Amino acid sequence: MLSFNCTQAASDFFSRVHKGKKITPVQKALPQESQGDDQYADPHQWLVHAATVQRKHVLLAIHLKTRYCMLFFDMKKADADSFVHTFINRWISGVLDLALKSDVLDLVDPSVPEQQFVSLVESYYLQQRGDRSAQTQINEILRNFEVDAEGVDLAATSWSALHYDAQINHTPRSLKDVKGLHWPDEEMLIHWLVTVGGLDPAGAALAREKYGLFRRRA
Repeated sequence: MLSFNCTQAASDFFSRVHKGKKITPVQKALPQESQGDDQYADPHQWLVHAATVQRKHVLLAIHLKTRYCMLFFDMKKADADSFVHTFINRWISGVLDLALKSDVLDLVDPSVPEQQFVSLVESYYLQQRGDRSAQTQINEILRNFEVDAEGVDLAATSWSALHYDAQINHTPRSLKDVKGLHWPDEEMLIHWLVTVGGLDPAGAALAREKYGLFRRRA
């Protein structure tokens, strides 16, 4: 199951009002769970935030464990299913693109990822819950996007959200309780290969070596 922790802005984005009553798919987190390290115990937790850029709805989803982030532009309000569908497709595309460039797909049994991934994405859960450190990084990514968007009509311009994701995820970031800076794209690639692809520690180490070669070539 995919778990999406929603900021207040994201919770409002996924909600609508009908006949004076608020209808929302976002569940309230228990008080003791509103903040805490237990979010990091689940390897499939994401933080989702909503904003407005050029009068268009923008969603940002950042993976808590790896800090891999995806930006979604001009999203439809109060449609969580469409967001999750778009999210899954973009996530698959981004990771597979990186895996191909890093030449690591030969490390994985082809039958394993499909089974694991179907099990992972067959359901999702939205809850109102924040994470301060991840929110700080989302805010920085959003500010950079606003700067990049200045003077550009994004609604009329052909631009690749997938390529933009690749750019922001090839920027070193800090990880919770881990020293130093790390590459979110590398961390997500290893995370995917282990949790979805079933790689053992030796395979993960080899994948890191291959990613390092790709990064140096790039």
